[in-house]
Amino acid sequence: MGAPLGFVTAFSPATPCIHGSWTHVRHSRSGNFHTHTFDSLVCGCLPCPENPDAPGEVGGLCNPGDRICGPEPPRAPANKICFSGIGDYTLTSGRRDLDVAYRVDVEDRSEPGGINGPAPPDRYRMRIWLLDGDPDSPSNLDLRQAISCGASLDEDISAPPPDFDDGGTATRGNLQIHREINNKPCP
Repeated sequence: MGAPLGFVTAFSPATPCIHGSWTHVRHSRSGNFHTHTFDSLVCGCLPCPENPDAPGEVGGLCNPGDRICGPEPPRAPANKICFSGIGDYTLTSGRRDLDVAYRVDVEDRSEPGGINGPAPPDRYRMRIWLLDGDPDSPSNLDLRQAISCGASLDEDISAPPPDFDDGGTATRGNLQIHREINNKPCP
């Protein structure tokens, strides 16, 4: 997933300014999630205690030349991304038939990103809220706004606890954040 812009996409239900899709499969538990609808997206450049010389400044490239705090390689303006929206979920391996709201937080740190590489490893967190009725009802829009990324990269949010809260330190794989995609205009 990506966006044709390099700044905060404020809460905007089903915004056309964020493109792509996201799938989350709960391998150790039952459940399967998919979305192509996004409400918010925020990227940022975070410092990390493992390298106090990495300033984590916003603007330009994030921590250039620093393979500890990330995101290199590839060079990118952020090592943290947060996005939220609505999607489809199933509690089994069948057809996704439940409407849900979600929030994803990813930190792209050292290379490679899993626990077998240098510290700190990448982080991934996916939270899912089962919706009651129409995703665009006033109460569901209130929830979607409460879990949106807004202008904060903090994972502590003022919202009811999610129905599913998966993730943490990435044990395998490598999460990567790239530059914004400039292929479609944003209205």
